[in-house]
Amino acid sequence: MNISKTVLFCLVIVLCSASFCTKSVDYKRSGNSVIVRLESDADRLNTILTQTQYGRIPSDLAHLNLMTYNDSFELVPYLVKAQPIIKDLPNDAVSYTFEILDEAVWDDGKPVTGKDYLFTLKTILNPKVEAVIGPFVEEIKDVQVDPKNPKRFTVVMSPKTIYSLDYATNSFSVIPEHILDPKGLMKGIPFSDLCNPDKADALAANPKVVEFAELFSSQPYSNDPKYLVGCGPYRIESWTAGEKIVVKKKKDWWGDKIVKTHPLLTAFPDEIIFKIIVDPAATTAAIKNEEIDATNRLAPEDFTALQQNEAVNERYNFLNPTTMTYFCVATNTRNPKLADKRVRKAIAHVLDVDELIQELYLGFGERICSPVPLNSPDYNKKLKPIPFDINKAKAFLAEAGWKDSNNNGIVDKMIDGKSTELSLTYFYAAGRETSQQMALLFQDNAKKAGIEIKPQALEGREVMGRWASHDFDLLSAGRGLAPIWSPEQNWRTDSDNRSGFGNAETDALIDQIPVTFDAKKRRAMYHRLQEMIYEEQAEIFLFTLKECIAIHKRFEAEPMENSPGFAPSEFKLK
Repeated sequence: MNISKTVLFCLVIVLCSASFCTKSVDYKRSGNSVIVRLESDADRLNTILTQTQYGRIPSDLAHLNLMTYNDSFELVPYLVKAQPIIKDLPNDAVSYTFEILDEAVWDDGKPVTGKDYLFTLKTILNPKVEAVIGPFVEEIKDVQVDPKNPKRFTVVMSPKTIYSLDYATNSFSVIPEHILDPKGLMKGIPFSDLCNPDKADALAANPKVVEFAELFSSQPYSNDPKYLVGCGPYRIESWTAGEKIVVKKKKDWWGDKIVKTHPLLTAFPDEIIFKIIVDPAATTAAIKNEEIDATNRLAPEDFTALQQNEAVNERYNFLNPTTMTYFCVATNTRNPKLADKRVRKAIAHVLDVDELIQELYLGFGERICSPVPLNSPDYNKKLKPIPFDINKAKAFLAEAGWKDSNNNGIVDKMIDGKSTELSLTYFYAAGRETSQQMALLFQDNAKKAGIEIKPQALEGREVMGRWASHDFDLLSAGRGLAPIWSPEQNWRTDSDNRSGFGNAETDALIDQIPVTFDAKKRRAMYHRLQEMIYEEQAEIFLFTLKECIAIHKRFEAEPMENSPGFAPSEFKLK
């Protein structure tokens, strides 16, 4: 009895001591609502038409693709029951047969079917609809919906390539035909005609095609929640431009019933609010005041300072996943001043990329030499980062015939019979201090080699527009990295080739890669193409950044490589 009392007394002392020694942390909010900071507002929330990640991130929560990539970059079923039945067809064609999950329904209870998939493709290929994902589905030649089971359908693609399954299943989300085309305007338009360029051009004058395109491209279809309907776990509740986008978990969502056997359908938060905060200082203040639960793209100095703030560190986890993006200086090789690759190599040598990473990003970056993820086996590790070397830059310029003939500090050369100085405008996105500092460092170092760089800050959309229309000398750019590199999209001479790279040899290699199914042979081709891109320096590759993320500790959440670096639907309240 005495021993028991003594033990009990000691236990009370220990527990009381622990309560005094353990610091209690009070959180300002406790509900199952996640507030995510977006650094810019959406352009629109139409999943087919949005051209920015700020529109894509919220809209993706309301929609589902047929398949998606898991953490191992494997393409796995998402809206469909299983991997497709694959059948090789004559003339290098292939068919994939899918069956949509029995439980999958739209918000009004109507089933998601192959007819919705077919309608989605018709919408994308409508010649009057400006769908940026159009090139991804050009290989789809036919969709056959099973008349006895509309959830079962077959997709025919030609030619068969290494990208075919990805394009058919992961490049777009399925949208509801009966809600978005209540008049059935596209129902009578043959899919085969939309796939035929000549017939598609003729369809551009079809009254029904035009009427549907005008309806689908109208403002309500891009910002009215009534039309922003998907079969995903969330519905778009509201969008207050410049302020916030609110999505709410659907009551009795069909995916909750099968989440144990289909874990990719997990969706924990009751509500996700995307709060638009452009200013970095305002973002830092929002974290200190616990006004947001998650953000990416923190400035490295802010990230480090917040980590060192004891009160903030008690409330937030700070994470650094590798991003699936890279940054570069795009050069316009169509410009006579930049047509010689030796000039572009000289510019590459005046970019002190290591200093940029250390000074502007506090080391949160890694040099990259090609447009392939660093951790991919397809990345050519033989390529080495171009070092900062003013003397080499001068040597390349001299070899290309550039010299300072009038001693004004800027090299010049006769081009088309006219003395031309190597003076280049450099566009970069306004509003980001790191971009401005990089521009000034670039300008200062280039001057040492006799190159005049004239930095000019523009709104982000204008920079993108200049890049797309080839109206630039040099500009600060970034691109996303994909699990499977598709060089034909940006590097073929007749594609969205913004820097003017390539020739018949590179085009032939690019054409051969997608139809080479032997992984070893294809990798050798990938490596060779990267060598050719590296040699030309049409895009001067700089670095890939490590994301600077803060996530509130009241949630269990894991970082991911894809933007924004986390999945808000998977935030689990502790």
